[in-house]
Amino acid sequence: MQQKCLRLWLTIVISVISTAQLLAADEPLRTAGDRPFDIQHIRLDLDISLKKKQITGAATIDLQLLRPLQVLKLDAVGLEVSKVLLAPDQSELDFSTTDDQLRIDLGATRPRGEKLRVVIRYQVRDPKAGMYFFGPTEGEPNVPWMMWTQGEPVANHHWFPCLDHPNERQTTEIVATVDAGYEVLSNGDLLSRKKSTDGKRERFHYKQSQPHVAYLVTLVVGEFEIGRETWGDVPVLYYVPPEQAGDIQRTFGRTKEMLTFFSERFGINYPWTKYAQIVVEQFIAGGMENTGATTLYSKVMHDERAMLDSSPDRLIAHELGHQWWGDLVTCKDWSHLWLNEGFATFCELMWAEHDLGVDEHDYMLYGKGKSARSDGPKKRPIVDYHYSDPGAMFDARAYPKGGWVLHMLRRQLGDDLFYTGLQKYGEKFRMKTAETSDLRKVLEEHTGRNLERFFYDWTARPGHPELEVATEYDPEDKLAKISVKQTQKGDAFHFPLAIEIRCKETSGPITVDKEITEKELTFYLPLPAAPELVRIDPQAAVLAELKEKKSRDLWKTQLLEAPTVIERIRAVEHFAESKKANDRELLKHVLEQDPFYGVRIEASKALAKSGGDVSRDALIAGLSQEHPKVRRACADALAKFPRDEKVIAVLNQRLQNGDASYYVEAAFATAFAKVQDEPPVEPLQRLLSQDSHGEVIRSAALRGLGYSTDPATLDLLVEWTGRSKPRSCRLAAAEAIATYFSRNEVSKPVREKTVETLAGYLKIDNRHVRRKIIESLGNMGKNAATARSILSSVADQDPDDRVRAAAKTALPKLDAETPATAEVGKLRTELDKLQKTNKELEDRLQKLESK
Repeated sequence: MQQKCLRLWLTIVISVISTAQLLAADEPLRTAGDRPFDIQHIRLDLDISLKKKQITGAATIDLQLLRPLQVLKLDAVGLEVSKVLLAPDQSELDFSTTDDQLRIDLGATRPRGEKLRVVIRYQVRDPKAGMYFFGPTEGEPNVPWMMWTQGEPVANHHWFPCLDHPNERQTTEIVATVDAGYEVLSNGDLLSRKKSTDGKRERFHYKQSQPHVAYLVTLVVGEFEIGRETWGDVPVLYYVPPEQAGDIQRTFGRTKEMLTFFSERFGINYPWTKYAQIVVEQFIAGGMENTGATTLYSKVMHDERAMLDSSPDRLIAHELGHQWWGDLVTCKDWSHLWLNEGFATFCELMWAEHDLGVDEHDYMLYGKGKSARSDGPKKRPIVDYHYSDPGAMFDARAYPKGGWVLHMLRRQLGDDLFYTGLQKYGEKFRMKTAETSDLRKVLEEHTGRNLERFFYDWTARPGHPELEVATEYDPEDKLAKISVKQTQKGDAFHFPLAIEIRCKETSGPITVDKEITEKELTFYLPLPAAPELVRIDPQAAVLAELKEKKSRDLWKTQLLEAPTVIERIRAVEHFAESKKANDRELLKHVLEQDPFYGVRIEASKALAKSGGDVSRDALIAGLSQEHPKVRRACADALAKFPRDEKVIAVLNQRLQNGDASYYVEAAFATAFAKVQDEPPVEPLQRLLSQDSHGEVIRSAALRGLGYSTDPATLDLLVEWTGRSKPRSCRLAAAEAIATYFSRNEVSKPVREKTVETLAGYLKIDNRHVRRKIIESLGNMGKNAATARSILSSVADQDPDDRVRAAAKTALPKLDAETPATAEVGKLRTELDKLQKTNKELEDRLQKLESK
């Protein structure tokens, strides 16, 4: 019944469906960039002014022609080039610029193989991409002076000329002069650090002597506290904001162990001369694996309370894994991005298994599997030569599905062949670029296995197997019948499928390994008695959407006795579809008793889906569990019990008492707002004074305030979008404003003033804020119609491709209606009736079942 009401809501709220994926066939075919010459070394001599947001200096490029050539074409955007010289005689060369290139005329055609050195003197002022400057302003007085770069996928040519493609590697050198008092970090070794004679300026000289691609070049300037360790003879450095120096060991303390673990597991020692991690202001991603110098966003820093139910290790392991897969070996072009990101995702799984155990690994694998089976990977292959821009490839195909492909290879080949195969691949393509077929060929040569079909199924075609497996037992013939059917459209996937059966009258489990090559397969297995437990793909070796048809007893045994986390979770999901009292009791038991917290989390979600008083009471009891992630999950689940007086009272009390965990407290705030038609403002507003990791408490309070009907709340939310507020709070406030508009009638003057304020940020703010503002304006529908002009401009002209895409998605939504107050009231009344009817039916069903 609740689902019908939800559909009513969706009908009102969503009137436009994005057609981006439908247009995939119209996206251009893209391949690796052309290389008319080989860049061997780039040296940048730069004078940096943080306050002027500019760099001035010279790029000295050593190159060798790969074919006869008169004009050198370098990627360059926004560079004010004053002079180009040809060494060694420093003769001037003619040059010209286009929107995206610097073209240098050599005066005559030069022969293939000739080596040249060109010196390009230039200036860059506040570039639109690639290099980002920060500092205090009237609106944001607490922002520190800082500059950092971000080259991936193709942005570094906004601050130095290069061939900005992943198939070009060169050594690099950066000599950066900055105001005294700042630290500078770049790739490679710090050769020297020298102050000027007056002490006002300081020069840092870094040299990266091993070749890497242009997007991995980094330069960061700012005030940092530096933690120093060594791993063997490799310096390990941690650059953090000075006020967070006390959190260095807590945050980065496992780095050296990770270096040892990955080096041993891959059979390749950490390949660079140092490993630095630097935490910067307002970074645009979680992390970036610049060669030997990873950049990280501020949320990576953890205080003691944050560590209760959050950890920086997954991100740190991901970026460190890239130092082998992405840096040492780099994808040849963006179509093969999974060779970078899938490998780094797999490194997260590796570290979780090593550090926390198999259950933690499997739970992470389960979550990544859900993402890997989502719409994007279902419609587009991992290796895809059609895309609008390189940024479009950074999605669930490259990350979770790529990681799952490696996991499946590991399961099929076994650990020894798999990891030694990766070692061979890493050694063969060390300091080189590679494509998917290169990995396949190395593994085939190493293992003797033909992997062509595997790579076709999992990297060259979209989707995954959608399996229906039915198990039946005939007691007369003493035969188990097992039917396997692939229901997805298109050809069958080929994969090995393991099935393990346990029954009382056998000495141990019976294991059957089937090579699935057809859409349907049925086989029979003699068994002396009915099976007690049927395990389909017990080691989670196949990325499949699995549906099983089997008896309740078999499901119950799987729920309570299956040895792996993923199997028990699949049983939880099965019982979540039931409204029967005895099935709810099973889920309640799992929430209380399962030994692994992740299964208990999924049980809380299942109880919320199942509904009823038993589920509600079990979830309330779950708020007292020891594991904070389970408490958080129970709070999230209770948000699915709207207008329940018992839930409201419990959440109100919990909100007053607080919690040891930041994240649990934030979940209380969100649920408290969602379960009430008119949530009181004061308890949520009180939370705006609380500091927390990543501003999760304030952000949750702001999102909760979006459910208010108090007109004064809108003014408060608009205030919290202001540039003096923490960025994550601003994003939450913008989201909450859209929620507020969906639940309340707002006068035209207030509506237009609110939209004007939000739209104003699109001209001056960073990309994260711009994207969230755009998303919120779109979700406001016709209420934000006055923003159409600026959104159109952003869609055409914004320098960030993701911001442009967000604007294009938002524009048609401006024609959509949002629920008026009367419509909302009507829907709430209908929902109350539906819930009352549903409760009566459940009571009758429970009485029938008890007879």
